[in-house]
Amino acid sequence: MKQFITILLLTLGFSLNAQYYSISYVNVPVENQAEFARIETQYWSKVAKENIDNGKQVAWGLVAAVGGTPSGWTHAFVNVFETADQAANQSIWNPEAILGISSSEINTTSLTDGGFNVQNWAVQTSINGERTPGSVTVWNFARPKNLAGFINENKNLWKKLFESDLGGRLSWGVGLKLNNRSNDLSTVMTWDRYPSLGDALEALNVYEGQLPKQSKMDQYDPEGWTAQIIVADIMWVD
Repeated sequence: MKQFITILLLTLGFSLNAQYYSISYVNVPVENQAEFARIETQYWSKVAKENIDNGKQVAWGLVAAVGGTPSGWTHAFVNVFETADQAANQSIWNPEAILGISSSEINTTSLTDGGFNVQNWAVQTSINGERTPGSVTVWNFARPKNLAGFINENKNLWKKLFESDLGGRLSWGVGLKLNNRSNDLSTVMTWDRYPSLGDALEALNVYEGQLPKQSKMDQYDPEGWTAQIIVADIMWVD
């Protein structure tokens, strides 16, 4: 999908070489969702697969939000890359060269309500795992008061804890937003992939807990998550 990464490792479930990803959020009216998914999975996924096989990107995915979202998007694309140059290269989205079909014939923008909202992210740390059928990912967004403290604690404390016990997760990671940035948008996200929607809901059924004594997260991010969204794969290609 030309407009896009995205996600999510988030998990996204990225490979060890993944360093950058983009997430393209899109609102697709209910009556257009089947056709939107058909075009994206039948055509644009093949363009992405060709890019992956030729070393131009690491992965491509189309996910759907489970339930509503604060900003109203229903679907998101995740594109995963090894380098910033790959993430910036829009010329790889060339269905005419790869499929013999012009991009105008398979453009899905008209099926959306408002087009695509693209964000670029950089992977800071992650623990990779299997993308099993039926698994879902929780995307956790935050705007910590101390961004460096938030990221470094995840790298140096939480990753070590999760390497010993993922707490039912299949994978986990942290991403830093590169753009767009503003005074009211989240600056960082983490992701937790679970074997099923039920597992994700059970994990979210927590409103208080004891942080490890080494943690300073209540100082780094006193306001907590700005949003937590569950997404399910429609298709993932790597």
